[in-house]
Amino acid sequence: METSRPEERDFSEIPSDIPSVARPTMPERQPSVRKMNFSEVALGLSESQVIFEAERCLQCGICSECLLCTDTCSTLGAINHLEQPENSVEHAGVVIIADPEAAPAVKGEDVIRAYGPKAAKPDVYAMIIRGFAAAANAMVLLGGASERPRGRGVSFLPPDPELSPEIRIGVFVCRCNDAFGWHDEMDQYVEGLTQKEEIVHAEIMPSACVPEGTAAMLKAIREKGITRVVLASCVCCPLDFVCSACTDQRSRLKDALFHGTGISRAMVETCNLRGEALRYLMEDSATALDRFTGLITRSVNRAKSLRPLPAPVRTYNFATAVIGESESAVNSAQTLASAGLEVFMFGNEGRPLTKKLSHTNIHCFEGSEVTGMSGTLGDFQIFVKTEGLSQVIQVGAIILGEKARGQIPYISQKGLPSSILTSSIQKRGTPGTPFIYPGATSIAGLFKAYPPGIHVSKRRAGAAAAALAAAIMPRGPRQSKGFTVVVDKDLCRGCGRCIEICPYQAVTLQENRMGGWYAMVDEALCKGCGNCISVCPSNAADSPYRDQKYLEQLLGAVLVETG
Repeated sequence: METSRPEERDFSEIPSDIPSVARPTMPERQPSVRKMNFSEVALGLSESQVIFEAERCLQCGICSECLLCTDTCSTLGAINHLEQPENSVEHAGVVIIADPEAAPAVKGEDVIRAYGPKAAKPDVYAMIIRGFAAAANAMVLLGGASERPRGRGVSFLPPDPELSPEIRIGVFVCRCNDAFGWHDEMDQYVEGLTQKEEIVHAEIMPSACVPEGTAAMLKAIREKGITRVVLASCVCCPLDFVCSACTDQRSRLKDALFHGTGISRAMVETCNLRGEALRYLMEDSATALDRFTGLITRSVNRAKSLRPLPAPVRTYNFATAVIGESESAVNSAQTLASAGLEVFMFGNEGRPLTKKLSHTNIHCFEGSEVTGMSGTLGDFQIFVKTEGLSQVIQVGAIILGEKARGQIPYISQKGLPSSILTSSIQKRGTPGTPFIYPGATSIAGLFKAYPPGIHVSKRRAGAAAAALAAAIMPRGPRQSKGFTVVVDKDLCRGCGRCIEICPYQAVTLQENRMGGWYAMVDEALCKGCGNCISVCPSNAADSPYRDQKYLEQLLGAVLVETG
């Protein structure tokens, strides 16, 4: 057994006469203050206390070989105390170094440094811009590694495997590696599920998120012709989305179960068994068992009414328009062109384009002035005036120069008033500002070559905008995310409130059969924020996993319990 701390670690020396110090007590809010509200009970430690405790916890630096972790993980056997460290070699075409402390002495055009000078102020937005610029340089160096689409194309995803009208339900229950323990009555309940109508398979597995667990589920689904799946594990939802609640286990399980397996997200109903039932086992086994059975029973009932997810189809133009002749705008155009993408350059209103860049991938519209723009990602319309001739040119993405960003109006839809785009960045203590990447705007596919308020060079800012424009174009079909909003055109009365509140320009108005209007949501642009649902006066806007019916049932249950 090792008796000293690792020599290769930079630990400070532990004095021989160090005193024994008790841990600080967590201060709590008084009951009289918190009685009628939801204020946090624990007030937290001070900064000095947190630093002291962290330093003390990290002082030993070695494993004491108690082997308790081996006993805890005995079900999977994932811990191997006999494993030795190994050195591996990775091959890469370009190396990006983001940490100046870890920068090696090696130099070359394929070694890109994404950090600023030592004198630069620690600004997170400037750091993001430098990272995007480094990615753009790498994209240029590796430009011949992949074929870029050009012109115009249709991006679509083949529909998910159709949900069979025959309901054959399979229930898979994860014990989460017995992290909270297990109860024999849970085994009995799951074993008895197959006696119920339409349930053809019920299985308990030690851990669903490991490759063996996922493989067992796929095998059972295929062999028994299961058409609906109930997954009781730590996974909250089957959506193609990673949120702040997604742990590595949750995202790993969803990725292994849905990607490239032929299993549709539409046929899976999930429930967070770990968080809503198993965690009560140590304190109250009766409550845990009641929650366990109720959670699975409700999930089985919901699985019977699952519906297929839609498959979005979008038309994409793969050219990028760069408007303006500023240094950052020109650098954006040159970066995109060097990476193999098609670029159209235009002048700003009142400032016709005079420059002509000599690159085969850049088409300069000399003498052109852009008077307006409309559309969304992949389907923008640029209104151009050249020597008295007006025309509309379609592009997939737009990068605005420094002058253009404050002059060219954006028209969200024909017939609606235009507006000048404004965007702000999040600041400490200022609520209500959604996060967007520096250089991006609330409209997908529309970027600024030099975002205001961020202190980086114009060359780097232009390269960063080019990286954003190149990354947003699809290389393949876009998958249905499953959480976007859907509008019932028979209930919608075309008031336009959803258009006003949508921060992503995902809503447009379409004419109905009666000569009126109804809202339609572009699934490729919708982020599922639910703003439009909250302002819809006719309940026409709805979304899976938080639909109107579910809200009514939830409110009904709360009102019944509270009397």
